[in-house]
Amino acid sequence: MKTILFYSLSAAIIFLFFSCQKEIHFDFVSEGTLEKDLNNNCLGTVNGNYVIGKNLNADNYIEAHVHITARGSYLISTDTVNGYSFSASGDFKDTGSVLVKLTGQGKPNSAGSDQFNVAYKTSRCQVVVTVLNGSTTAAFTLQGSPGACMIDTVTGNYIQGYSLDTSNKIKIRVDVTIPGSYEILTDTVNGYSFSSSGIFLTTGIQSISLTGSGMPVNNGTDMFTVKAGSSVCNFPVTVFPIVTVTNNDHFPLTMSSYWDYTDLYYQGNIITNIVIDTVTKNGNLYRSVMEEISPGGPLILYYRKTGINYFEYAAVDKYTSSFQYAKKIYDDLPFLTEGLRTGNSWQSKEYSDTASFGQVIGLQYDYSCLDAGNSVVINGHAFADVYKVQMKPKIKGANNIYAYTGEIYLYYYAKGIGLIYYKKINLGFDYGEWQIKDWQVN
Repeated sequence: MKTILFYSLSAAIIFLFFSCQKEIHFDFVSEGTLEKDLNNNCLGTVNGNYVIGKNLNADNYIEAHVHITARGSYLISTDTVNGYSFSASGDFKDTGSVLVKLTGQGKPNSAGSDQFNVAYKTSRCQVVVTVLNGSTTAAFTLQGSPGACMIDTVTGNYIQGYSLDTSNKIKIRVDVTIPGSYEILTDTVNGYSFSSSGIFLTTGIQSISLTGSGMPVNNGTDMFTVKAGSSVCNFPVTVFPIVTVTNNDHFPLTMSSYWDYTDLYYQGNIITNIVIDTVTKNGNLYRSVMEEISPGGPLILYYRKTGINYFEYAAVDKYTSSFQYAKKIYDDLPFLTEGLRTGNSWQSKEYSDTASFGQVIGLQYDYSCLDAGNSVVINGHAFADVYKVQMKPKIKGANNIYAYTGEIYLYYYAKGIGLIYYKKINLGFDYGEWQIKDWQVN
């Protein structure tokens, strides 16, 4: 864990902010409106290619901007036009402007321009989608031919023995001379390959994404070949072996275990955490962890595991810079539990006391598991069974309801290793980021 000093928000701003908040009901239906221009066109983009008779897939979606005034569940959908439609549902967890992806279903029956009505609550706006007949074959060349492909990005994790999914993509550049439909395939190397199909709407240099499929059999660097007409280019993909572990905990606390982290916020720094001792506080036995960190260190941190739950004994206002209590209050913060599933959530106790500026402030931490059980590559290491946990502080005045401070903490915990990644965001700005470098779990 990491403590970083931040400029505190002024008390006046905090309480003005609280006075403007609506009550939050997690089990209620959200409130808000679709954002649109003066011509009633939805603000957002249309993504994917739309071809007669071709079923829509994950690449076919509409992005809609929505202004949320009260959090809760939502359903946003379009009418069905020309054999297909778009929709999205879920829960809005924040107010303000939110970008929502409406996924497509069905398949277009005919070519032309289709106008959809997007509906959210009583709010309406319009989106136009162009459907092509797909009968013209595109003419294009691969940028970088006959050598290395010109690659914009490589996304996804490539891990030995783990199947690829839609997150595994290679974005390459092509020069289109005749618009039309296209299909690109790579060769199959080490058990997996990449492909892309669609329609080029215009000429010129463009980027396309090739989606991976299959499962890498061996670790190492694989070289793929792409062919388009007479042009040929190639690109490499590195496959990582999964890190082997002997411990079953997502936050090991064995004596003398240590973890080194690369500090991405204070460039060039290395943070080291090492389990050095045991100590009893309030009748509970904790492991003492020395954190060598600059600036602000060294620190002594206290952790314990009881059953499947992990606690940090700390000042309860440690993870917010919006205020500090006039006197220190220490307690167990429940930062992690075993057996998490994606979507699980939990909370700390509620705390209330007088802040340093004389106002009584309530404080609570909300925790949620954003993803559980998947593999992650961090700093060249591939980890299995990773929990991605988000924590958000919320505070309130004596006569107000809770509101989030704007601080967001993100932690990745790998089974048998512990913390492998950390990030803090405050009001949209990064204030800290680590990634695992070396470790030893005894």
